[in-house]
Amino acid sequence: MRTLFFIFLLWNVTGHAQEKSLTLGIPYQVKRVSSIIEYQNFVQKALKDAGFEAHIKVTSGKVPYEEMLSEEIDGILYDDLHIKKERKKTVSTSFPLINTRSRFFYLKENPKFRDKNFSSSYLATLKGCVSSANKIIEEEALRQKLNFINSNSPLQSVTAVLEGKADYFIAIEEVGKSAVNSHPEAKNKIVFSDVVFKEVPLYLTFHKKHGKDMPKIERALVKHLRGDLRQYPQISDNLNKDP
Repeated sequence: MRTLFFIFLLWNVTGHAQEKSLTLGIPYQVKRVSSIIEYQNFVQKALKDAGFEAHIKVTSGKVPYEEMLSEEIDGILYDDLHIKKERKKTVSTSFPLINTRSRFFYLKENPKFRDKNFSSSYLATLKGCVSSANKIIEEEALRQKLNFINSNSPLQSVTAVLEGKADYFIAIEEVGKSAVNSHPEAKNKIVFSDVVFKEVPLYLTFHKKHGKDMPKIERALVKHLRGDLRQYPQISDNLNKDP
């Protein structure tokens, strides 16, 4: 029995030693934004299969991409590949994990959207709101010469519309929906447009030192993307099921 115990102990210690730890950065706290939590859970489970224990770090006030470059974190959960700076120091999945899109969110009773006009020329006469973390959306808003303010998170965007600081906000559809649903004053008051503002593919990116691990990470991600996605009801429609 003593021999068996030591064999079990050795196996257990060895197993844990083989499991590496990864820290993935996000720009803001997401405890109330359930769609992002679903995505985090999806990535963490896939990485667990690949032999990694993934931890989420909120980089409040700091850009996750910059922290990854300086090796303060190992990677970033959401990468639309918009930032071009020092890409040679990073490695991304060869396929997007999510193929999603951004939409306009506004008060259902707002008379400014009675005609559902979302043309650039009309929106330029209103005030919008874009999360500062969504760089690809921000760039498109600048390109279309929209008049907008920045928020630090989806929930701040919701609050901006409720308080009249903005006529609308632009967000990735599943993120915007869950932010609205998590806010007691916004639920059933803020709606979203049929009009798509910008297609947004999202990748998982790591510092280049993890490049050798990418093949097994991608295999685990593919397995989960093609598996049972019912536990991710808010994001399953947009997960890339055919990577």
